[in-house]
Amino acid sequence: MTALTWLISLLESGVASLLSNDVETLRLKVDKKRIDFNLMNKDLLMDLLNSTQVDKGSLLEKVSLLRSVARELKDEGLTLTIAYQGDLLLTLGSEAKPTFSQIVTGTDAVEINDLKQLMRIII
Repeated sequence: MTALTWLISLLESGVASLLSNDVETLRLKVDKKRIDFNLMNKDLLMDLLNSTQVDKGSLLEKVSLLRSVARELKDEGLTLTIAYQGDLLLTLGSEAKPTFSQIVTGTDAVEINDLKQLMRIII
């Protein structure tokens, strides 16, 4: 169990916001075995990617990391969603219902909810 799955399994429910200069940059909602990240600021998302070195690797390395995290979440019965300004981008873990994204990611634990918006943000 990684730190992320351990953290999700400990949290019960609640809502929190992160403000920067009195502007909401992240909204976090926890409900039982589900965490919803709603990023309000593209810069925050890019900072998160930079801090994990995800943006430095090849596309295959990025997909491999995503698949690994999602598979572990699913194995633990947990879900993580990532949204940008309220638009759902990804569902990882037990609630993922992939269609074409399963072909790309090689797992049923990753659902790409809005590929167009996701590409617009990370490219």
